[in-house]
Amino acid sequence: MQLLHHLAHRPSSSGGALIAYVLVVFAADSAIATRAQEARIEDVRVGAESSARREDTTLRETPRSVGFVDSKKAEEQHLERLSDFSQLVPNYRPNESNPIASRPAIRGVGSTVGQLSRGSINAVGAEFDTGYILDNIFWKYAGFQAGDLVDISSFELALGPQGTAGGKNTTVGNVVVSTQRPSFERQATIETSFASYSRIIEKLNVTGPIIDDKLAYRVTAYFDKGDGWIRDQVTGASYLNNDRWGVRGQLLYVGDDVTDRLIFSAGAQHEYTAIGAFTTGPVGDTSLIYANGTLPARSYAQNVAARLGKRILTFDPYRPYDTNAGGFGERHLMVSNELSWTLGRHTLTSLTAFGNSRVIGNNPFGNQELETSVGVFAPYVDQFSQEIRLSSPKEDRLEWTTGLFSLYENAWSRTYTRFGADAAAWYSRPALLRGLQNNRDSKSRTFSVAGYGQGTYHIDDAWALTFGVRDSYEVKEGSVFSWDQLYANQYTFAQQEAAIRAGGGQALFDTGGQSKTFNSVTGIFNPQYKFDDHLLFHALVARGEKSGAINNSAQPILDSALNFKGWQPLVTKPETSWDYELGVNTSWLDDRLIANFNVYWNDIYNFQTSLTDASYTDSTGQPIRTSYLGNVGHLRLRGFEFVGRWSPVERLWLSFNGAYTEARWIDYANATPPTDWIWPTTAGSLSAPLTLSRSNTRWENLPLWSFNVGATYDQPLGPLLRGFGPEWDRSITGFGYVNLAWQDKTQLTDPHSVLQYWQPPFAIVNAGLGLRTDDEQYSLSIWAKNVFDERPLYSWSPGDASNPTTIGLPSQPRVFGGTLRVKLL
Repeated sequence: MQLLHHLAHRPSSSGGALIAYVLVVFAADSAIATRAQEARIEDVRVGAESSARREDTTLRETPRSVGFVDSKKAEEQHLERLSDFSQLVPNYRPNESNPIASRPAIRGVGSTVGQLSRGSINAVGAEFDTGYILDNIFWKYAGFQAGDLVDISSFELALGPQGTAGGKNTTVGNVVVSTQRPSFERQATIETSFASYSRIIEKLNVTGPIIDDKLAYRVTAYFDKGDGWIRDQVTGASYLNNDRWGVRGQLLYVGDDVTDRLIFSAGAQHEYTAIGAFTTGPVGDTSLIYANGTLPARSYAQNVAARLGKRILTFDPYRPYDTNAGGFGERHLMVSNELSWTLGRHTLTSLTAFGNSRVIGNNPFGNQELETSVGVFAPYVDQFSQEIRLSSPKEDRLEWTTGLFSLYENAWSRTYTRFGADAAAWYSRPALLRGLQNNRDSKSRTFSVAGYGQGTYHIDDAWALTFGVRDSYEVKEGSVFSWDQLYANQYTFAQQEAAIRAGGGQALFDTGGQSKTFNSVTGIFNPQYKFDDHLLFHALVARGEKSGAINNSAQPILDSALNFKGWQPLVTKPETSWDYELGVNTSWLDDRLIANFNVYWNDIYNFQTSLTDASYTDSTGQPIRTSYLGNVGHLRLRGFEFVGRWSPVERLWLSFNGAYTEARWIDYANATPPTDWIWPTTAGSLSAPLTLSRSNTRWENLPLWSFNVGATYDQPLGPLLRGFGPEWDRSITGFGYVNLAWQDKTQLTDPHSVLQYWQPPFAIVNAGLGLRTDDEQYSLSIWAKNVFDERPLYSWSPGDASNPTTIGLPSQPRVFGGTLRVKLL
C-alpha cells in the first residue's frame, strides 16, 4: 500500500500505473457467462491439428512480425531446446551453453559482440533486451530457461518492444512458450530415444481427469544423459555432454466462472559446459601481432617453458589436457498459478509465480596439465512476480487488455579466482601458493511495479488501430564486496595479498549498498489495413525502455601503487529503444501459401554494454584504463524479415523464413581496444591507445543474412503391417522432414584488429523419417541433426603472452538417433 500511495503522488509520468489500477478494480461487469465451463473444457482438448491451424492463423492475422512453431512439429522433429527452435524462426539466437552463459538475442541484440560482449559481464542483475515468457509468466533471469522443453504446445517469437499487453517490458522482443494444458481425456505417452555418443532420452507425459469436467492433471518428466564429443586426455571425461532431468506437474480446475491452473516444475543438470573452459580450444601458439608492428617478447609456449619448465601437450582443440576439470551444476524450481474469472463478458486473470535458480561452477585450472588460476561464477537467484490482468471480449469493436504487473528479484553471486600449484612460478610471486583465493560477492535486487494497457479499435472491416502504453517504476539495489581467502604459511598476509593482486585478483573493497529508481515508459502504435482476406498491411511505431542494470563487476579504480582514485558505476543508465516497422501478411492459393514480409529500423540509445574509462591518472600522470558495464550512446538495427509456408501438393508443406540484419554502432567513442592494440609501452615508443572508437562500424559475430527452409511430408500407407497379426491390423502413415539453417559469412574479430578472421557461410541440416499409426498409439522414427557434420567456429582469438591462439567450438557435431513413442492410454 505504501508503494501505491507513492505511485499516486508521483508526477504525471506515472499516471498510467494509477489508471490501470483503477481500471482493474472498477471496470468489471457483474453478470456470469453461462457457457464459461463448456468453453474452458474445450480449451484443454487442444491437439496437434488445432496447433497447426493456430500457426496459420497467427501468421495470417497477427499485425506484427512473428515466428511460430506448433506442437506437432516440435514433437516429430525432436525440438527440445531453444537452439532447436531457433532454426525454425527468423532472427533469433538463444546463444545457450549453460544457464549463466546464455545470452538470448533477437535481431542480434544480446549476442556475443567480440570484446564488447555481454558474455563477459555478470548477467545477474542485468536486464535483457529479449524476454522469455513461459505459460504467461515472465522469467527475467536466463537461468530459468534451463532444461529441455518436452511438452510444448506452441513456440512463438514476438518481435519489437513488448510489455503493453502484459509481462515485463523488453526492447527488442519476447520468446513466448506455451506448454500442454491438463486434459479431461485420459492419455499417457512414453517416449524413448537412443542417439550417438551413448545418449538416451526418456520422456513421460500423463494426463487425465481427477474429477470429471472439474479437475484435471498432467505430469511430464524427462531424463537426458549421454557422453560428450570432446574427450579429456587426463581424466577421460567427455565435454559438452548431456546429463539433465526435469519434472513438471499441473492441476487444472474448471468451475462455472473460474479456471485455475497450477504448475510446478523442477530440474537439474550436471554437465561439462562451463563458460570458455569447455567451449573454446587451442589451435596453435600465440599468433598476436601488435598494431605497431611488434610481437610479444615471448609467445605462450615460450613462457610455459621459461616460467614453468614444461612443454605444450596439445594444440588440438578436441583433445584437451585439463587440470581439475569438474562438471557444471544447476538446479531450478518454478511454481506458477494462473487464476481466471469470467466477469460478465470480461476476463480477470491473476498470474502468480515464484522461481529459484542455483548454479555451482567447477571450471578447470587450465589446459596443458597446468595449474595456474581459475575463475568461477556461482549465482543464486530468486524471483517473485504477481500480475493482474483484465481483458475484454475478442469480438468487441474495441478490444482491450489492462493490468498491473509486479516483480521482485533477489540475486546473490560469487565470482572467485582460485590459484593453483603453478601460480607462484607463472606470476613470479613466491607467496602465491596453491589454495589462495580472491572472492567477489555481489548482491542485486530489483523491485518493479507497472501499469499497462493495450487496445485495438476496429474502425471498420478493413482498418484497425492498436495502441498501448506501459509505465514501469523500478528500484535497483546492489553492492559488491571483495575479500581474500588466505592461510598461515611462511609468507605474511601482506605478502599473500600483494601476490593475489599480481595474479589478477581484485583489491579488498566494499562498494556499500546503493540504490536507484527508474521510471520507464513503453508505448506502441500499430495500425493495420486489411485489403481483403489475403492481404494485411501493418505498421509499428514503438518506444521501449528498460531500466539500468546492476554492474556486479564494479570495483574501485586504483593506480599502480594501489592508491584509490574513484569507483566504477554500480548502476547503469536506462536504455531506450525507438522502433519503426512496415509489414505485409499475405495468403494465396486458398491459403496454401502464406508469406509475410517485414522491414524495421530500430534506434537504441544508452545501450548497456562494456566500455572503457581512461579519465583517471596515476601518480606518474599516466592514464588508468578500466573497463566496465556502462552505456553506449547510440546503436542502430536495420533489417528485413520474412516467414511463410507453402503446400504445393497435398500433405507436403514447405516452410521458409529468413532475415537481413545490420547492427551498427552509431556513437561509441570509448570502446575497449582489442588485444593487438594494447602493446607494452617502452621508452621512446608510441604509447598504445587507451580506447578506440567503434562509431559507424558493424557488429561482429552477427551474419548479415540468414535463412531457414524446411519440408515435411506425410504419406498414408494403409495397414502395412497386417501380416504380423490382428494386433497390427491398423492404418499407418509414413512421415519425413528436412530442415536447413543457413547463415552468411560472419566476422569474428574486432574491425580494428590486425589479423581478421571470418567464419565462412555454412548450413546445418536436420532430417528424419518415421512411421506412425493413424490412431497415434505407436510412432517409430530415425533422425539426424547436423547431417553433414558442419563445424562452424563462433570465436577466434590470436592469444597473447599468456594464452595460445584459440577458437570457439561448435555446439554439436553430427548426431544420429532413433525414437519410439508409445501411447499407453
